[in-house]
Amino acid sequence: MNIKNPARFNQKLQEVMQGLYELFELSREHELSPVGEDGVVRYDEAYGKTNFQVSGQFDRPSEFLQTLLDIVRVNFEPRVLGTFFLNSNMAFLHDATPGVPFQLGYVSIVSAPNKPFRAFWEEDVVPYIKECGYSVEDASSIFAVASTGEGNFNFNLVRSVTATLKSGFTVEEALQLIAAAADETDEEPAKRIHAGYCLDAALENKTRLSLWLFIQSRGCTLQ
Repeated sequence: MNIKNPARFNQKLQEVMQGLYELFELSREHELSPVGEDGVVRYDEAYGKTNFQVSGQFDRPSEFLQTLLDIVRVNFEPRVLGTFFLNSNMAFLHDATPGVPFQLGYVSIVSAPNKPFRAFWEEDVVPYIKECGYSVEDASSIFAVASTGEGNFNFNLVRSVTATLKSGFTVEEALQLIAAAADETDEEPAKRIHAGYCLDAALENKTRLSLWLFIQSRGCTLQ
């Protein structure tokens, strides 16, 4: 038996679910009013919204959920392809979160089978980002999770994503990052785009790219 402390397990599970509920509320794109225009009561304000009502407060709720799942997944992916990716490095995301109100852009899209990543990015992802009303240029930070099947989960994918998105760290930046971790007085290298990689056997030879974009204002200065 792997659950040796059921009460603690149950407590933590409830905390996770409550945290997700609050994250959905904090990220919502519109708010569901307790009473509809037809006078029908949707929920009792004393008890709050149901989980499906909270997730329904997005223009593309299923897509928001997929991006969130991939952000969580990349933090726990057991088969990592390297050290300085977004994998298990959520501090990159935490440190980049603006201290002022901002727009959280979210995109999740799947490629055609065996489509090269650069072509996928230029022909499918970038136009879809624009269709969703976002702009890559306006994002102060971008977090990308590339998921694919066993056959394509390799360093060729890493090289293609890194070259296309200009993510990842150079050798000098990696050394600077290590030095900053050892000495808190050192400054970490600033990166605008971080990418991570996940294995999803169901995708086979396709790639799913999920993005979070932190957008503060148009015309913001980018690093």
